[in-house]
Amino acid sequence: MKRLLLAAALSLGLTFAAQARSHSIDSCGLDSDYDVTLDKSGLTFRHEGGKPGIIVMSKGQLIVDGRPLAISDADRARVAEYEATVRALVPQAKAIARDAIDVAYVAVTEVAAAFSSTADSSATRNRLAGLRDEFKLRIDDTFEKRPWNEDEFDSLVEKAMGDLMPVVLAEVAGNAIAIALSGDEARAAELEKRAEKLERDIERRIDTQTAQLASRVAALCPMVVKLDSLEDGLDLRLADGARLNLLNLDD
Repeated sequence: MKRLLLAAALSLGLTFAAQARSHSIDSCGLDSDYDVTLDKSGLTFRHEGGKPGIIVMSKGQLIVDGRPLAISDADRARVAEYEATVRALVPQAKAIARDAIDVAYVAVTEVAAAFSSTADSSATRNRLAGLRDEFKLRIDDTFEKRPWNEDEFDSLVEKAMGDLMPVVLAEVAGNAIAIALSGDEARAAELEKRAEKLERDIERRIDTQTAQLASRVAALCPMVVKLDSLEDGLDLRLADGARLNLLNLDD
C-alpha cells in the first residue's frame, strides 16, 4: 500500500512541479511590485502604499495617481507600444498556465482510474474535472490581477495540490486496503507492478510536456525584454524626478 501511495504522490508532485516551473513568465526573470489589471480602457499598475500608487497606460496616455502626465511624442509611442506588448503577452502566458493544468489533470485522472477501488469511477472523474475547471478559473482570475507575481502562482499550486491529493489518494488507498485485507498476494504484486509502470510512464510523459511548456515560456521572454527596454527608453520623469520603474529583470 505504501508503494501505491508513493506512486500517486509522485505523479501529483511531478505534474504540479511542471506547472509551477512552466506556467509563469517569472522564469524570464521578470518581477514587479505592481498589481496589473487589463481592461478595454487601459493597462493599470497598482502598488498599495507605493509612490506613485496607480499608473494607467491608455493609448499612449500616461496617468499617474489620477493626473495625466505631459510626455513627448516619442514617449507617447513607447507607452502605447508598452501597453500593446503587455496585452499580447498576458493572454499567451495565461494559455500556457491553463495547458499546464490540463497536463496535471490528465496525470492525476490516470492515477485515480488505474487504482480505482470501484468498477465505475465516474464520480471521481467528475470530481477531478470539476477541480480542473475550478483551477482554470483561478488562473484566469490571477492573470486579471497579478499576471507576473510568483507568490500568487505558488499559492495557486499549493491550493490545487491540497484539493486534488485527497481525491486521488482516496482511490489509491481504497484499493490498496481492500487488497491488503483480502490477503491476495498475487493481486497485490500485480497492482504494485502496475503502479511502477504507471509511475514511469507518467514521469516520461510529464518530462516531455514540461519541456514543451518551458519552450513556450522561453518564446515569450523576448517580449519581456522588450518591455524592459521600452521602460528604460522613456525620457519622462515622475514628479520627484525618478524614472518610471514598473518591472525589473534579473541580471
